Amino acid sequence: DKSNMDIDFIHGKANKDLEIEKNNMVLGIDEFLPAEKQNINVEFVEFKKFYQRIYKSTDSTYMKWVEQIKKYPEVNHNLFIFGHSLDKTDRDILKLLICNDNVTTKIYYYRKNKNDKKELGKLIKNLVRIMGQDELISRTMGEHKTIEFIPQTVFVAKNN
Repeated sequence: DKSNMDIDFIHGKANKDLEIEKNNMVLGIDEFLPAEKQNINVEFVEFKKFYQRIYKSTDSTYMKWVEQIKKYPEVNHNLFIFGHSLDKTDRDILKLLICNDNVTTKIYYYRKNKNDKKELGKLIKNLVRIMGQDELISRTMGEHKTIEFIPQTVFVAKNN
């Protein structure tokens, strides 16, 4: 039931009826400058996701979630991720949400058939870039497993 779920469109929400100026979709690049130059050389800052999230006023419900996760460590929180690449350009948000012992994360991903693991492989590599391999191993294979990958396959009925 969608009514008892909090949903946050961290990349904005696609709306074909909005003109480009009112569209709040976030598509951006990763940081390419060394730390000492990031706050000085800002000529490409508008292409970075954090800038677009602020500029386009995308939903930031996830920050309230993070506050609740930290405030109530005894409560288990469920995080469901659908159709997200888990790219390192979203490291700031994903790490805040996933890397908590009281958060169970279910990551749904597409596969063409039962044996297709191409997308799963990409997601694993991206999570290594976000949290490091030791953290990922402990969260996916350890005694206190908090991350689960759930494949989704679309079956198309054949017409005769």
